[in-house]
Amino acid sequence: MLINQACDQLHAWEADVAVRAIVLRGRGRAFCAGDDLTGMREDRERAEAMDFTLRRESGYEKLFMALYELRKPVIAALHGHAVGAGAMIALACDIRIASADASIGFPFAKRGITGGTGIVARYIGLGKAHEMLLTGEPVSGAEAERIGLVTRSAEPAAFDATVHEWAQKIAAGPTKVLGFQKYALHHGLYQPIDTAFALNSFASLMVPTAKDSQEGRQAFREKRAPAFRGD
Repeated sequence: MLINQACDQLHAWEADVAVRAIVLRGRGRAFCAGDDLTGMREDRERAEAMDFTLRRESGYEKLFMALYELRKPVIAALHGHAVGAGAMIALACDIRIASADASIGFPFAKRGITGGTGIVARYIGLGKAHEMLLTGEPVSGAEAERIGLVTRSAEPAAFDATVHEWAQKIAAGPTKVLGFQKYALHHGLYQPIDTAFALNSFASLMVPTAKDSQEGRQAFREKRAPAFRGD
């Protein structure tokens, strides 16, 4: 139910032209500590294994895909723990800002389950993905920036200000155009180069439907900073 509510809220923001960027962060001491495994029973696991499609459509993967495919930029603000499903949700976002002392990891192997295989290597490469997924050991926010798992890390005292700075920067962009950019980038990743260019061309064909596209070109001709409105 909570995942459905979260997805509904994301789509409402996606449709609201006044929303220029979304910041996703956790309440309390952590961004997200992942799934609660204490209630899992073997009979429940067997039932889920019999219909994994249903689980994908109703579990955290539904939230992951809602974030990943959203046509507006999403920033994940990571403090405390961002592990397991929580780390996966962070990777579904476009920008990740981590507190330097955050703990980010994929402890699936330590719990005797699998996870992270579909996305982690896209950010940190196969070798580092093997290390993190096979050991289940987390990294700090500072180390996560070094290996490319997050966009930026900030000392705890500067964390909120850094998140706000990035939110302002992204929100000032041509929001609708950024949605086209995300679509071409996500769907073109690891495709044959001609397919990737075709997706870029498709995005380019859609760009003129955005008023911000006209503003960007006009600002270039007038040698001034563009004043994008998000439409």
